[in-house]
Amino acid sequence: MEKKVSINQRISINIIEMAMKAALSGSFSPEYAYNLASGEFSGENRIRKARGLIGKLTVRNPIFPFIQLQKENFLEAISYRGDRALVYAAIINSVFGFGYDTTVLLGKFFHVQDEVATQLITKKLSVIYASNRTLPNAMNSILPMYIEAGFICRPKIGTYTKPKLDIKTQFARELYLKSFFINNPMLNEKEYDCTDNPYFEFCVEP
Repeated sequence: MEKKVSINQRISINIIEMAMKAALSGSFSPEYAYNLASGEFSGENRIRKARGLIGKLTVRNPIFPFIQLQKENFLEAISYRGDRALVYAAIINSVFGFGYDTTVLLGKFFHVQDEVATQLITKKLSVIYASNRTLPNAMNSILPMYIEAGFICRPKIGTYTKPKLDIKTQFARELYLKSFFINNPMLNEKEYDCTDNPYFEFCVEP
């Protein structure tokens, strides 16, 4: 059965961060999300769609309860460049299975090569999502979010590289691990060995 692409609009990391901080302080509301969206998008439909995505990435995110329980650790983690990249990738991938699949593919290729071309990612994702016409829009939404977060780099158009992420906090690693199991609910968290899974190519020990 063809998997569904559920993202076709980019939300900036800056917007996600403001919304997450508001959610953690108890001041998040649909109106707040709407105001954030209207500052980045024009057109009522795009603003309303963005408002929904902002809520989905924060208060309705399955990983949000974990962040909520460790608010101070979250705030500390996003103050470090490498941790910030890992944290926002986890937040995005916990909501969008398309992001998870993209990350797995990138990790698989980065394990054996330094650069990955857009065409290669597109070809492999089209196997997972068949001939879905929304695939290009989804890629143009998710990849720029990873770039803004510092999770991947784009040295030139159509080419991506993996930065060396210096992870300083255990929280960032735990959050990223949570995002993996959210996408793999049938796996046993206590027994599964993540060591060789390409999803974790981005946070291997130096």
